[in-house]
Amino acid sequence: MSREPRLFLILDDEESIRQSIAAFMEDEGYLVFQAESSEEALKIVRTHPIDDAVVDIRLPGHDGNTFMLEAKKIRPNIKFVVHTGSADYIPPRAIQELGVTLEKVLIKPASDLNVICDALKD
Repeated sequence: MSREPRLFLILDDEESIRQSIAAFMEDEGYLVFQAESSEEALKIVRTHPIDDAVVDIRLPGHDGNTFMLEAKKIRPNIKFVVHTGSADYIPPRAIQELGVTLEKVLIKPASDLNVICDALKD
């Protein structure tokens, strides 16, 4: 019996980053969704049971922190990894309470995308 693929969301305003991560995660067996804004990503989370998400912090409109707080209300079991160009990003307490520890903060661009899969394992 084959297992259903996990649903993965990439939230990043840079298309090249989204495409790169999407190709990698599809090869890992995920069904991948992409969004370039928090608002677009929340629409996806409302309509699909997303399991895991990689989230950029600095975005047009609402930032990645706001997205994670809202997405967790919709999908309580969703797991996040932050992928940001902000080398000094430290998850605020509310984000840490969602399970986003410093080990789940990756600096862009991740040279080895396996770190995303590793960060999603608890």
